[in-house]
Parts: sequence; structure tokens; C-alpha cells
Amino acid sequence: MKKNILITWTSKWIWNYLAWNLNNDFNIFAISRTKSDLDLFEEINIDLTNFELFDNLVKNFEQREIKFDSIILNAWIWFFGKFENAKDEEYLNIINLNLTSNILLIKKLQKLLNKKAKIIFIWSIIGKKFMKYSAVYQASKFGLRWFAWALKNELSWVWVHIINPRIVDTTFHDNTMIDLNLPTDKYTSKDDILLVVKEILSWNEKRFEIDL
Repeated sequence: MKKNILITWTSKWIWNYLAWNLNNDFNIFAISRTKSDLDLFEEINIDLTNFELFDNLVKNFEQREIKFDSIILNAWIWFFGKFENAKDEEYLNIINLNLTSNILLIKKLQKLLNKKAKIIFIWSIIGKKFMKYSAVYQASKFGLRWFAWALKNELSWVWVHIINPRIVDTTFHDNTMIDLNLPTDKYTSKDDILLVVKEILSWNEKRFEIDL
């Protein structure tokens, strides 16, 4: 019997790739504001910054007696530019999606997690290093990293992991102030991320934090 995995943000980039590649071995339930073009698994299209929807989301899973063996959290937004150039709403959206939504969603979903379930944050090496033109985006990454540490120490019945890729070779950084004129070995590939996720799900990788 296939195990259930909940993945946030599967509409494009790394996360679309992950969901597509895990679909054969797991029952994928995807939460994303925008529908993907995969049409392979159950998609729940909601805005994760609309926190009032979380109770109904969990209630729906409860009514269907769905429990999860893993949650893979990917949803985030960004602003790359001079600190003073972003609108207040942009910074609020970054904190709400990148940090607050993860905290509240996990809080609501705790009762739907099987024993020894895995909570996997696919985050960023920027949560450990400083980089110009990304102050609030980076603050959200730092906050989520320490939240993951807290969960690891507090929720003894689940396994918590955080994966920190370097720059991933996608269109994510197009039209930003980030200089991407980097050698190939400075990037993380989508396959590297997928491999680590598979290793975690198969119990071959047990480290809390994995830098790629």
C-alpha cells in the first residue's frame, strides 16, 4: 500500500519535478495556489497565506480518514532588491508564506501525521549565509531553519529534516539583482534534491540538516 505524502507548492520548478518523480511510489496530495500541468495526483488549490482555510483543509482529510507519512514543505516567495524598494505588502507576504504558513499548517496537521512521519523542509543555503539584496527573504529562511530545529527537539515522535540547496538551475532568479555568472559546481541540481528526498523517505538518510 502506497504511503501518503503532502507537498506544498507543486506548480513549477523543483517542486513540480519532485511531485512528478515521487508519484509512482507514493500517494501525492499537493497544496498549491496555482494548478500544475501534471494532472497526476490530487491537487488542493488554495493560497497558503489564507490561514482561515487550514481548519477546513484538515477537516476534509479527517473525514476521508487520510493520514500522512511525510510532509514536504516548499512554498515560499521572494524579493531580491534594495531593502527600501519593496512595498510593505511584499514583505508581509514573504513572512506570511515563508514562515507563518509553515508554522500554522504543521500545527494543524500534527494529528494527521502517522508515528515516525517525516517533516521535510526544502529550504536554502541562504538560511545559513548572508547575501545582499534579500534581507526579508533571508530573515524568513533563518526563522524557518530555527523553527525546524525546535520541532526536531520538541516533536519526538516525528523525524524532521531540512535540505539546504545552493542556487538551483531554474528560472527562479531571472530578472533579479543576483549575479548568477557562476561555475556549474556552484549550483545544486534538481536530481540532487530528489535523491536526498528519496534517501530520507527510505530511511537511508537520517541527518537533520543536509547542505547540497
